[in-house]
Amino acid sequence: MKSTTENPAKSSNAFGVIERRISTRYLRAKKSQGGVGLIAAISFICIALAIWAMIVIMSIMNGFRDEVIRLTIGSEGHIYAELADPSVRAEDMRAIEERLSKIDGVDEAFQYTQHFTGVQANDVFSLGQVIGIRPENLNNFDLIANNIVQGSLEGFGEGGGSDHQVALGSRLAANLGLTIGDKLTIYSPRTKSTVMGTQPIRKNYTIGAIFSVGLLQTDLSYIYMEFEQATLLFEGGKLTGQIQLRLDTPDDVDRLEPEVYDAIGAPAFLQTWRDKNAATATALRTEQIAMRFIFMVVVIIAAFPVLASMIMLVKNKSKDIAILRTIGATQGSILRIFLMSGAMIGILGTLIGLVIGILFCLNIGFIQSVIEAITGQPLFPPEIYQLSSGIPVKIVWSEVFGVAFWGFMISALATLLPALSASKIDPVDALRYE
Repeated sequence: MKSTTENPAKSSNAFGVIERRISTRYLRAKKSQGGVGLIAAISFICIALAIWAMIVIMSIMNGFRDEVIRLTIGSEGHIYAELADPSVRAEDMRAIEERLSKIDGVDEAFQYTQHFTGVQANDVFSLGQVIGIRPENLNNFDLIANNIVQGSLEGFGEGGGSDHQVALGSRLAANLGLTIGDKLTIYSPRTKSTVMGTQPIRKNYTIGAIFSVGLLQTDLSYIYMEFEQATLLFEGGKLTGQIQLRLDTPDDVDRLEPEVYDAIGAPAFLQTWRDKNAATATALRTEQIAMRFIFMVVVIIAAFPVLASMIMLVKNKSKDIAILRTIGATQGSILRIFLMSGAMIGILGTLIGLVIGILFCLNIGFIQSVIEAITGQPLFPPEIYQLSSGIPVKIVWSEVFGVAFWGFMISALATLLPALSASKIDPVDALRYE
């Protein structure tokens, strides 16, 4: 006659209630049973701290990376285009500007000129980089518009003759002894014939604004001049066919470069901010790769306590495993029990690390102020690091997901070997000396 009572070990489903209860009970092993519970708690803390540390570090590094890009190219464009045809017409350039501005991801596209030339004031001669740009485009350069230390950009491009206003960097102004309202002589590479022979063309301009962005090259050499005036001085009124594009996201240059070329509709030479700042771009990319490698190493190290706790758990529970096998538990059931024990540590540690890491990043300003209040020293002095808004943080959710996924996967892999070992325990050998 068939018994009406089924063996619970046989009737339990895969990852069912019985297996979950057993795996949970094993993690709460008493100190007298080898301290597995304590080691499991330490493993949980190690995983949580590793996930927390990597989310915070990667978010801060992403923030610093954006700040480096902002400071490096804040006064420049992201993509530069120069038409191969030197006889371009004004209406054609306007049409190209409009087409480029309509590309998804392009913030603005505008004509510009750029010339290295000599400048003079107060009997002092220096070299400067004169950039021809329209007033509305210059005002969109936050790094320039928000760092005016003398004067303003309200009169930029206005005035006639020598009263025409320009803006220049603070270090260049200091070297030439200039302040607001002073005159600056700018030389053109073009020449003119006079009774005294051939002489370079030069013109006086009025200082309308002085900016200081904290970048040596910008403050030491940049001079902004209204686009039409710069074209007259350096090109005799002819257009150079140069267009500068600013993108919503500087990292989209590789994706948008083909679209930009197609939108121009004519042979052109393209150059990105990465091309002009190859050393900086390479350093930033190397930093990203290095951080991901370090993350993997940290998580692997954090997984070792999980491995140790599971090995001890299997060793201490060999008698229990043998009893479960004798009452009908399968090797797969034993494997799942110990996999769940390790997975619980990995999942809970990962989730707690995620929550703490994200909260830490979202409240980094408060945490910075607390640390500065305790130490009495600023962590990142604004005059040195140009970080007036505090520690920069940028949470990239795809990276957060990657950290969580790999953190759990590595901890699960650390559990797999002891779980396999547990499933292969022979109940006869385990009970022989009991």
